[in-house]
Order: sequence, then C-alpha cells, then structure tokens
Amino acid sequence: MSRKADPDLVTTGPYALVRHPIYAGAILAMLGSALAQTLLWVVPLVVFGAYFLYSARREEQIMAAQFPGEYPAYRKRTRMLVPFML
Repeated sequence: MSRKADPDLVTTGPYALVRHPIYAGAILAMLGSALAQTLLWVVPLVVFGAYFLYSARREEQIMAAQFPGEYPAYRKRTRMLVPFML
C-alpha cells in the first residue's frame, strides 16, 4: 500500500464490489490452480490466504483511521474479499 500526500478513497471499479480485490484475485487464482492442477496448491492457498486476511484487516485499520468519515459507510456496503459473501 502506497501513501499519497492527499489521498482519496477509491470506491469505483473492482473496489465497488470488494475492498481488497488484489487479495481476492490471488486467492481465486490459487483455488483455481488447486482445482485444475493439483491439490498441492491448497498449501499456498491456506498459508497465503491466512496472510492476506491478516493484511486486509490491518489495512482496514489504517484506512479507517485515514478516512474516518467515509470508510465506515464504504465498509458497510462492500464485502472484504468475496462479493455478496465475505
């Protein structure tokens, strides 16, 4: 996550559906690899999935502090990783 001098909260594009689309995409890719290739992909899915959840929660703390007026409402209307579910 990079920091700008005067940041804006982006809520359009993929961020309109999930708050962490990069993490969601990486988890989806590992899940797809596990299903299509070999179940050995479950190992990185579990390890990196846990790390991504930790990172996403940490980033949300930072975003809530940086955008105290906007972020709570954005968090209520979007999901963390999976649209309409998680």
